[in-house]
Amino acid sequence: MPLAKLPKAFGIQGVKRDISNTFLIKRRIGIMLVPYRISYIMTQIISKYCISDVDILAKACLKFRELMMKEGGVDPFTEAVTLPGACNKIFRRNFLRPDTIGLIPKNGYRWRDNQSLIAIQWLVWEERQLNINILHAAKGSEALVAGVKVDGYCPDTNQVFEFHGCYYHGCPRCIKYRRNDYTYDDPTATVESRYEATVLKTQRLNAFGYTVIEMWECDFRKMLKNNDEIRKYTENHPLVATTPLNPRDAFYGVLKMAKKIKYVDVCSLYPYVNKYGKYPVGHPEVLVGDDCKNLDLNQADGLIKCKILPPSDLYHPVLPTKMNNKLMFVLCRTCGEELNALECCHNDEDRALTGTWVIDEVVKAVEKGYAILEIYEVWKYQVERYNPELKSGGLFSDYISTFLKIKQQASGWPASCVTSEDKVNYVTEYLEREGVTLCPEEIDTNPGGRQIGKSVITSFWGKLGQRENQAKTSIVTDPAEFFDIPSRPFIEVISVYPVNENTLVVNWQYKYEAYDVLPTVNVVLAAYTTSQARLKLYSYLEKLDNRVLYHDTDSVIYISSPGGYDVPIGSFLGEMTDELTDYGPVKVKGITLNYNTIKEVNFNSLRDMVLNDANPKYITTRNILRTSDHSVITREVTKIFRPNFLKRRRESDYNSVPYGYKHAKLSNKKKAQE
Repeated sequence: MPLAKLPKAFGIQGVKRDISNTFLIKRRIGIMLVPYRISYIMTQIISKYCISDVDILAKACLKFRELMMKEGGVDPFTEAVTLPGACNKIFRRNFLRPDTIGLIPKNGYRWRDNQSLIAIQWLVWEERQLNINILHAAKGSEALVAGVKVDGYCPDTNQVFEFHGCYYHGCPRCIKYRRNDYTYDDPTATVESRYEATVLKTQRLNAFGYTVIEMWECDFRKMLKNNDEIRKYTENHPLVATTPLNPRDAFYGVLKMAKKIKYVDVCSLYPYVNKYGKYPVGHPEVLVGDDCKNLDLNQADGLIKCKILPPSDLYHPVLPTKMNNKLMFVLCRTCGEELNALECCHNDEDRALTGTWVIDEVVKAVEKGYAILEIYEVWKYQVERYNPELKSGGLFSDYISTFLKIKQQASGWPASCVTSEDKVNYVTEYLEREGVTLCPEEIDTNPGGRQIGKSVITSFWGKLGQRENQAKTSIVTDPAEFFDIPSRPFIEVISVYPVNENTLVVNWQYKYEAYDVLPTVNVVLAAYTTSQARLKLYSYLEKLDNRVLYHDTDSVIYISSPGGYDVPIGSFLGEMTDELTDYGPVKVKGITLNYNTIKEVNFNSLRDMVLNDANPKYITTRNILRTSDHSVITREVTKIFRPNFLKRRRESDYNSVPYGYKHAKLSNKKKAQE
């Protein structure tokens, strides 16, 4: 929120930004005054301006803290670092019921025999190189040889294959220091004791007459990096696709793509999903392989990892997938990976998608013509949902309702509420629609309260999907502390930046094997939030079909035609609102429009680039930036203004279709009739 809006937003009286116009100053003191007089006055003004800014920010922070502690019982400045973190703490402190949200194990519920993905990649490569069949976890379970489990075993050649993860097995090249310190994840073991156990295991297997082939993780990572053949073969091997389901793979973003035009927006889409959507509770029942064959997806809830074949003629695909470092909705995997500008000519195997999705999305996809080819794994959950008739239930419903009430009461009476009867009808209708009882005596315009309510319901769910192993920053002034950090075997140093001769800033993170699961994170719940948001938006897209011009996270721009479907408009959670504004603001993403830039960036230049393939515009501005050493500088920045359309295939008539889309072929008979 801009600083200038804080006094109004939080109801702060007696303060305002002291913004003085330079041109007025010049007119007041005369344009012919000597330079030192102008410089002196501007210094005073800038100083006063900065003091008022700090005053406003400080008072707004105190007001924000007061409101958060009153409504949620959480101090946002001492108990959290971010607003989503504060919201998560409010939920856990006031609304979380026992045994409802499970903490997902770091490696999922089915990391069979603790086998890693990179170990499977090495084993399938060894199979190819040696032309043998190796028994390993991806084919069932690790073999038991000489009384110990091994990563891989070939009975025909009597060979044992051992893949040594550098952290778990104490690689002497990767971990050179403090090898006798106890490890972070196991206080009974040291790095050296783990390495010694690895050596003894190999010696034991050799003593029993087995040929042991070993590979250290660091060596194989170098092979993957330097040899494209190994990397491509192992990444695309079918057995790699059957590795355990990773719930973060189901956590996708939302949809984006490129007579009368209407622009509608879903009212509070994510709070709507949080309140009215269904959410998993507890821990799942994990189904693998044959256990999935008789599962009725229409009667199941949870996550599914599967291979699925999209139809070739669906204008709005249902299932998202990640490719080319983007979230894309394609009908052919290969066309999407290659950004194929021509009509698809690939076979079913090349077209099929493999991924992890929320079951509800897969059910919708099947309804729209997708065909499930193979199911690898299912996490089957019990779910909980808000009951509008009983006005109870739901995992997050009480939380959303509490702060929705604060937001709505602080918004004041709607303009249509003139009489006492109007106000009674408004309160009654809100109770019927949202299950929230508004207190008429507390309905009064309160910008601060409204901002709190709005922020808390919209910022809540993102914390559930947070990456758990975030980089950390240490400010180091003691040389002993500095040398201690990189010598810890469970830490990876990302960067070191010298601030001055006595201070260093060290960025670091835990190694994957060592970090702990956060008690604030459940990525399955986050995946359910974005999935249900996509399905809500898709319910409009499938009705509008090719009349959609553009859609974003929670909005649709479409052509309204006589007799055609029009999106209904409302004002409650989950309903569409009209976003078109007469003479509304003009914005360009990433470019500040001013007197100079608007000469280059305008409707005419945009139209020429789209219709006439005109050259892109190079916009140079002077921006205030922060450097890596936290200095503030002014630097020239050049941005390129041009069409950027990679998520769908453009056609000659300026229409766009998904990658893999095939136009229906007219029969010869129909062609003759035409």
